[in-house]
Amino acid sequence: MKTISTLTAVAALIAGISAASAQGMSSQSGQSGRQASGSGKFCIEESKGGSLQCQYASITACEKDAQPLGLECMPNPKSATTGSKN
Repeated sequence: MKTISTLTAVAALIAGISAASAQGMSSQSGQSGRQASGSGKFCIEESKGGSLQCQYASITACEKDAQPLGLECMPNPKSATTGSKN
């Protein structure tokens, strides 16, 4: 009986860890839930945490426009890119 109780406790612990891990992963992917418009490889935020304007072929060009406004650039979530500065 003690073995069954121990196994049940371990199973509950593992299930709790799995659920917490899944929630953490979905909150980290907040970027992909944003509205992204344009077909460029890199995007600039319209405002902090706002939608993305994806019109830049390079991260350097994007950063040139973003930095004076205190905004950030990121890879277009709709395209496959490494985000390198080349």
